[in-house]
Amino acid sequence: MRPASGDQDVWEQRTGILNIPTRLIRWFSGIFTAAWLILTAITIYNNVSTHVGTSWDAQIVGIVNASAPNIGFALPAAYILTEVIDMVLGAWYRQRTRARARAEGLAEGRKEGRDEGKQEQQERWLRWLERRRAAEANDLPFDEPPPDLNGEHPTQE
Repeated sequence: MRPASGDQDVWEQRTGILNIPTRLIRWFSGIFTAAWLILTAITIYNNVSTHVGTSWDAQIVGIVNASAPNIGFALPAAYILTEVIDMVLGAWYRQRTRARARAEGLAEGRKEGRDEGKQEQQERWLRWLERRRAAEANDLPFDEPPPDLNGEHPTQE
């Protein structure tokens, strides 16, 4: 079942006729522009070098006519490169993000465990202190050793 458009993950949102991921619009635009400029520069060079001696008017018309199909080459090239970048870098980024989240969760879990351990240790000491004070208030001997770090009383040999 596909989630409603409002519930869709931001990572998976796509837009436009080419169905480009919205987070990669800038990548697509940059790749398309670079591919188109490179193809146009090659076309201009080829057109100028083959029409040496013709007027500038004729050369400009020839360049415009020869450059028009470059969009047809640059558009799919940019789309394919964007999808490849998404697959390779996207997988790497998702893996890195998951590893970072796992490490942060582990660190948070350890911190919670330490905090709980400190709280338990403090409660053991407070109970021991209450028993000691109660014994002192009733003039009773108190020979119970204080709790150690693992919460147990040290063994006497």
